[in-house]
Amino acid sequence: MTIAQIKYFLAILEYSNFSNAAEEMYISQSSLSKQIKSLENELGITLFARSNNKVSLSPGGKLFYKYAKIISENYENLRREISALKEDAPAGDVSLGVLPLITEYNILKTLTTFQKFNNIQVNITEGDQRVILHLLSARKIDLAILRLDYISKKTYDFHTICFDHFVFVCSQKQREALPENLQAISPDILSGVSFVMLNKESDIYKLCADYFSRLGITPHIRFIAGRHLYLLNMVANDLGVTLLPRNMVDVSNFPNLLSYPLEEPLDTALGIVRLNQRILPLEADLLYHYYSDSGSEDMRSFS
Repeated sequence: MTIAQIKYFLAILEYSNFSNAAEEMYISQSSLSKQIKSLENELGITLFARSNNKVSLSPGGKLFYKYAKIISENYENLRREISALKEDAPAGDVSLGVLPLITEYNILKTLTTFQKFNNIQVNITEGDQRVILHLLSARKIDLAILRLDYISKKTYDFHTICFDHFVFVCSQKQREALPENLQAISPDILSGVSFVMLNKESDIYKLCADYFSRLGITPHIRFIAGRHLYLLNMVANDLGVTLLPRNMVDVSNFPNLLSYPLEEPLDTALGIVRLNQRILPLEADLLYHYYSDSGSEDMRSFS
């Protein structure tokens, strides 16, 4: 058994079939099939159940997969740590997926502090929650900073690094239609206004939908926006009101916006997320624990 054979086996699972795996691994399909056949002969079991160009794991293949992941990740970690012992070794790197909230939650500040004490390059990929989770599950990135409200504990490990509270956001003109001595937004007020909301794939939309459901409110949603800055611009132009986490409300760019606390609170949490049971590269493991320990102080200040 060789490391190459293990990587070929894992590639077939990642890319769903032999043809795609061969292309990604820069090997002919016939050579790939020979390598897998040789591995099966050595183990004395069949690894794949093949049908209609699709592959699925046999019972023996499922067992082999459990250990193949560990062997492959340990091998990569060994290479990195040995490389780090060399005097001319380049800095290690971590691939980190983040929501488009770098400014709002001091993400860059925390990463800069981390890099002061570690010679590690952090490669940032920005995207919405669904895209970043897909990249994390496909092992295209090592870690992610995401909303934790709907993260599955069966699939992911995570540490909370900050909390945020939703607020009601309106323009100064829209404020004129609300009660004069307004202190907090009641369910009655929410049921009588028109909303601009983030897209339905976002966790913020899901949180708001669940919140409205708990309050027994059917919201009047006029517009859906793809990004929160676009959404704030729509509110600033009197197209509707919205609910957003407090730190996403940028009054510096939209000075005519006002925000008010909710009478019935709605909270959200952000955290550092990794795949459950995945053995991370050394550099990624350092960053994960940096956030879970002292490295998250800058972001906890939002709670």
